[in-house]
Order: sequence, then C-alpha cells, then structure tokens
Amino acid sequence: MTAPRRNPLNWLWVAVLPAVTLLAGGLILAFGGPSGSSVLLPFVLANIVAHGANFAVNELRRRDEAPARPTWEFHRPFREGCARVGRVLSFGAVLLFVALLADGGPFLAAVALAASAAMFTSGARALTRLVRGTPTVQLSSGGVRVGARAHTWDAIEGVELNGDRSHPRVDLLVTGRSRPETVRPEDIDGNLLFLLDLIGYYVAHPDRRPSIGERSEAVRVHARLLGARLAAGLTGGPTPIPAQ
Repeated sequence: MTAPRRNPLNWLWVAVLPAVTLLAGGLILAFGGPSGSSVLLPFVLANIVAHGANFAVNELRRRDEAPARPTWEFHRPFREGCARVGRVLSFGAVLLFVALLADGGPFLAAVALAASAAMFTSGARALTRLVRGTPTVQLSSGGVRVGARAHTWDAIEGVELNGDRSHPRVDLLVTGRSRPETVRPEDIDGNLLFLLDLIGYYVAHPDRRPSIGERSEAVRVHARLLGARLAAGLTGGPTPIPAQ
C-alpha cells in the first residue's frame, strides 16, 4: 500500500510569508519613512526564522520522483519551487529593512524600492507558474519548451549531460544561442538521465515526433529507454501516467 500523497499547496507558506513581509516593507519605505523600521522588524525576524526552517526542510535533495505525463511534461517540484521563491523574496525583505535603517535619503530609498519591486515581480511570476502547474520542460511534436522559451526540433543541435556527480545538468544545444538551455535535478519532477535519453531519442527519430502526447507512444518510448538503461546497469525513468 502506498502512503497517501500530501497536498503540495501546504508548502505555500514558505513563499507567502516573505511575500507579505516584502510588500509591507515596500509600503512602509514608500509612505512611512525610517520610523517604520520598528514596525517591519518583527516581520523580518519571522521571515528569517521561516527561511531557516525552509532551508532545513525544503532545500534537501529529493528522494522521490513523480511519474511523468504521457505528454512528456516535467514540472518543478512544488515545495522546492516554493523554497526558491521564498529565498528571492526573503532577500528583498532584508534589503528593504537595511534601507530603512540606513536612512540614506530618497535616492537610496528609490534604489531599494526598485530592487525589491523587481524581486517581488520575479517571485510572484514564479509562484503563479507553480500554482498553475506550468511545466518547466515540455516536449511536443513541434519542439522542446524550457521555461518560457520554446525551441523547434530543427533548432536543437544536441543534448548533453554535463557538470559533476554532485551537480549534474542537462544542456540543450540550440542553434543561434551562445549558451545552452540548462535543466538541473531540482528543476524537474523526474529523472535527469531519463530526460537526457528522451530528448536525444526524439532528436534522432524525427518520424516519431508527431506521436508525442499519445499515451501509447509514451509507454512504447518509456519501455524502450528503460530497457536500454537497465541492460546497461543504470536506473530508469518515471512511469508515464494518464494526462490530467
């Protein structure tokens, strides 16, 4: 019997607390001035404690793998995504608090507000993608999407496994780009080596690309790649499940 799955939305507190702190700090700095630092201090202290708990719990490397969908969508693990959002927003909150204490005049206040606004926007966008379930990596008949960037199959020159044993990454080599698209273990809810094999398979077999998204195709490719890895004494990838 498998253990019941916990609701991933429970981890939103990791991102919501620093978001509230950052928003409150921005309002205080914009309208309250340095005298508002005493009001913000409890928020910042709570934020630091929450970030420490977040680091201890959510920054640990994953030990489980979620099954990949037959549409070959790979998502960012929810709690690790919340951890990343929380880290960005926490830094912005501390920056605002330092600006309040420094009382450096309107220029420093404007710089701090601009930086915190950029961090808040970045964190809010990342959090929206998490809640909506936007995939980090998605394969389709037309190509591969990594984050917000889509690349056609014809533009993909190859795929490589780089880095070291402690920090591996999959690099997608794209025509016209000086730097590859990079996917790391913490970016996807799947096996990084399986993703490498999967993209490489469709790069080498253009005739199979129109079938991407069909469950029968996902089962066939998964069995083929898994069999090859097991025959080589390596671990395989996630088992496809029906699209939700």
